[in-house]
Amino acid sequence: MLTRREVLKSFAIGAAAWAIPKTMAAASPLKATLFNHISYQSADYKKTRDFYVDLLGFQASDEDDKQLYVWAGDALISCKNTPNVKAPLMDHFGLTLEPWNSATVKSVLQERGLNVRQSSGDPHDPAGPSQSIFTNDPFRYTVQLGPKDLEGKPAPVASKSPLKAVGINHISYQCADYKKVRDFYTDLFGVPVSKDDGKQAYLWLGDAYIVVRNNADGNPKPVVDHFGWTVANWNVQKITDILKQRGLDAKPDAQGLSVMTKDLNGYPLQLCSKDLEKRP
Repeated sequence: MLTRREVLKSFAIGAAAWAIPKTMAAASPLKATLFNHISYQSADYKKTRDFYVDLLGFQASDEDDKQLYVWAGDALISCKNTPNVKAPLMDHFGLTLEPWNSATVKSVLQERGLNVRQSSGDPHDPAGPSQSIFTNDPFRYTVQLGPKDLEGKPAPVASKSPLKAVGINHISYQCADYKKVRDFYTDLFGVPVSKDDGKQAYLWLGDAYIVVRNNADGNPKPVVDHFGWTVANWNVQKITDILKQRGLDAKPDAQGLSVMTKDLNGYPLQLCSKDLEKRP
């Protein structure tokens, strides 16, 4: 038999537990660990290939008449052949989930009322629908989820490029309300957050991150306005000189820890020191 005090205490505990938001009550059901790829559209995907291979030592693979891959470290740019595109853009990015179980991922997304689309008929995803799943964030931006071995990394080859990109550093994502995107990633994938100042936040995936911020112009449409790649043996003066020698923009930033430029399609590109930001 419970005393009156014990009964009231149990009611209070139950009420408190009921009031805890779902995001606080349990660990996130899925674990995003890395960027897998970014999907990049431009009018000339071979120009994209040559720029990143010749300047930054990316490795090309899986080329056909629709797309090709260029790799730096364990991440890749999927360069789409879209001759009718007016301006280069990133249409989605892919995240590695560990452990990977497509049935579990599909179930978790559906339980939360999120869109689920499984890959189908893609020659670059030969294992079929079990290998990756597409969904959308709160602003309908596309995110692809998959295992760490979704794509086969090419064997390393010697490169004469003057600079060496070793992996993705970050992407910069603008939207109408950064807090909704922040909560989407923390609640669903358990990503760590840093530098949340009420206008933007950093969402971490391994040693890379998404800078999610409110749109400067109030545009409700989400956009990735630039991406950054980490460059080995960082020397800001050398990098600036090499870019200028090739007729490219070169604007040092972040106390010399990054340089802003554009690729040959005019898409903003940030070259970064590994020390640009520290994972929390």
